[in-house]
Amino acid sequence: MKKFLTFIVAILFVVFMVVPYLYAQEPRIYNDGSIDYAPITASFVLSAEDSESNLKEIQYSVDGSDFLIYQNPITFNSEGRHIIVYRAIDQADNISSEKIYSVIIDSTAPDGAVSVEGPVYINGNDVYITSDTQIILWAEDKLSGVDSIYVSLDNSEYMPYTEPVSINEEGKHTASAYAMDNVGNKTDVYSLIGYVDNSAPVVKIKQSEDFVVINGTNYTNKNNEFSIVASDNLSGVKKIEVSLDGSPFVEYTTPFKIQYAGKHVIEAKAIDNLGNESTPVSIEFYVDVKPPETTIGGKAE
Repeated sequence: MKKFLTFIVAILFVVFMVVPYLYAQEPRIYNDGSIDYAPITASFVLSAEDSESNLKEIQYSVDGSDFLIYQNPITFNSEGRHIIVYRAIDQADNISSEKIYSVIIDSTAPDGAVSVEGPVYINGNDVYITSDTQIILWAEDKLSGVDSIYVSLDNSEYMPYTEPVSINEEGKHTASAYAMDNVGNKTDVYSLIGYVDNSAPVVKIKQSEDFVVINGTNYTNKNNEFSIVASDNLSGVKKIEVSLDGSPFVEYTTPFKIQYAGKHVIEAKAIDNLGNESTPVSIEFYVDVKPPETTIGGKAE
């Protein structure tokens, strides 16, 4: 059964034709230039006139059936192409030429999907994107064709979808969408709650012992243990990277100690699950591994 799919990750786009009204909400009969399409609720009325002996009856045949006397509007309860053949008879038993009407009944709403192009991270039922991510809608209808797709962001008024949508404001957002075909069959409204995350993680370098500060310079010993922590309030931290003394950044895994003397610089940064990367933070210090020298002196008087 056709349905308008919920927000998942795939990339599709459709350009739909512009109609002279904003919302094609009501069922209607639609002609694509060669044939009529109608919703399942449509009914077809036959009429005839006779200027002399007056009309006796109208007869009709549906999909090759025997002719019946027309009394009530003709309806269909199945989707697909149907043929109505009709004619009229006057009181003098003159029979008009037969006319043929062809119509395709469309009772099914379009298929479709909503997805994203660009950074995206899915954690369970939570979807995270950035302002660079584009929300892309797609729909198709195998019978009367897609008329329009409509989208609403954060409970705003539904508007026709014409191009991929981006959301700049960081935080929680709701997107809703539905599609409609050319005879007014409408999908259910499907909604997704997601989060826009444009912010990089917050990174801190910690040590097990405080530095000794002398004349503005940090000093420590070889047993001081350094650890790096990072936090991200939205998509979460994907990884932390560390650099020692200007070396290339490598992934941080466990706390570490610096055992050799001299000046050292630790740099650290973090990347969240959408690729937002923090500016590196750093600390500079000296490791002192040389113990003090002691002397003793004596004085005799």
